[in-house]
Amino acid sequence: MNKLTMFSREQEIKKVFFQLGKKFHLPLDIIIIVYNSLRKSIDYDRSLQIKYHKNILSAYLCGSPYSIFDIDDEFFSTQNPFQYRLPIGKGNEWLIETDNARKENLFYHGLYNELKPKDIINKQIEIYQDLQFIFKYQVVRGREYYQPLTGMERIRFIDLMGIDLFDLYFKYLEEPAYNIVRMGNSYKDIWFDEQ
Repeated sequence: MNKLTMFSREQEIKKVFFQLGKKFHLPLDIIIIVYNSLRKSIDYDRSLQIKYHKNILSAYLCGSPYSIFDIDDEFFSTQNPFQYRLPIGKGNEWLIETDNARKENLFYHGLYNELKPKDIINKQIEIYQDLQFIFKYQVVRGREYYQPLTGMERIRFIDLMGIDLFDLYFKYLEEPAYNIVRMGNSYKDIWFDEQ
């Protein structure tokens, strides 16, 4: 019984079934039916294990911060990872996409305190890259100029303003003539003439 074999685990199981069939004089059809039912049971158990581990990983890496959420108008609890399947056969891309929709919804309604730190940093980077937003006032040879705030000045100002800057940025995106000028640690609204 303890001898080394070159068969795979699957082949060993088949061999055992054939040996039992010969010992009890069972027809081949019954052996195949019993073997197939065992295979289905094993496959089902493995699919549950895979689903469980996918749900745990997905919920940890990309999951919703809420303990209850709805998928297609059915409410599910994250306490039972067998109850649902994240991400419903589509991989973690589905979770990332729904997280983006959640984030955009929070931005739209101005609920910035419910954002994840990663989302806040990404929006601040987006603001940093838009050099047509946030100017500084300068007087050169008696002429007044508005130049884009750049470099570390821009980073410090964005960091200083925090999430309060998001409303101003969305107003700038909706109204291209609107902008802000840094005034020390604060800002002033300005409207440029549209040309």
